[in-house]
Amino acid sequence: VTTTGENHMKTRIISAAALALLLAGCNSSSATSSAVPWSDYAASVKTGIDAAAAAKDCVSLQTSFDNADANNQATMTRTGHNNAALMSYILDARTAAGCK
Repeated sequence: VTTTGENHMKTRIISAAALALLLAGCNSSSATSSAVPWSDYAASVKTGIDAAAAAKDCVSLQTSFDNADANNQATMTRTGHNNAALMSYILDARTAAGCK
């Protein structure tokens, strides 16, 4: 028996994997820091992701990914682009940190 929370987490993981595959299909290389329009985000976004990756803090990295996903439309409205590059950067950070 799975709980609603477990189902939600599975859905988020599947969504993250689908996004990663989509981004991989659009761009043969991994996301790099230079691919993210950092000037459109608070400086704490990048430093937080990088610090969490260095600390291998998978929970914080997942939270960063979830926040980017939840704010995707707001970013599109504010900047004219979505959070795909940022989300790819976070997925790469999760991989580098050894997160599952």
